[in-house]
Amino acid sequence: MKPHLRIAAVILLALLAGGLANYWLGASPAAVQPVRQPQQAWGEGWGSEDDLLAAGNVWQERAPWGAAPAAPVEAAPPPPPPPTPVGVSRDGRNYQAIFQVNGSGVVRLGAGDRLPDGGQVVQVSGRRIVWLDAEGKRQQREIFNDFQDGQ
Repeated sequence: MKPHLRIAAVILLALLAGGLANYWLGASPAAVQPVRQPQQAWGEGWGSEDDLLAAGNVWQERAPWGAAPAAPVEAAPPPPPPPTPVGVSRDGRNYQAIFQVNGSGVVRLGAGDRLPDGGQVVQVSGRRIVWLDAEGKRQQREIFNDFQDGQ
């Protein structure tokens, strides 16, 4: 025999002897037992009404399948600004305060008259307007006017 064949035969014999020894002497693995699934209570598949409402809200937010999303809920508009004093006018000896009222232009009011928002004019002088706002807080503003006599 040639030296290369002799080495190959020895290796093959060693492998065959090891395989047979493993077959006869080695422990075989235990049989695999199937995994038992936990018991589940049967249900009809429907959740409570609260679950459906929550799901409905999600559908409205996400707008599936290309549907147009729901319009955002608009907040209530802010309350209109309170009347703002813008000037003083004189009618003879009496002074009148001129207030800018949102949405209705200007209003001329004398001392003691009521403002459209529920406030009241307390005092009107040549350059000063004192009034109570709708919450009853005292307000005061200096108005710089140049009155021309004879008009």
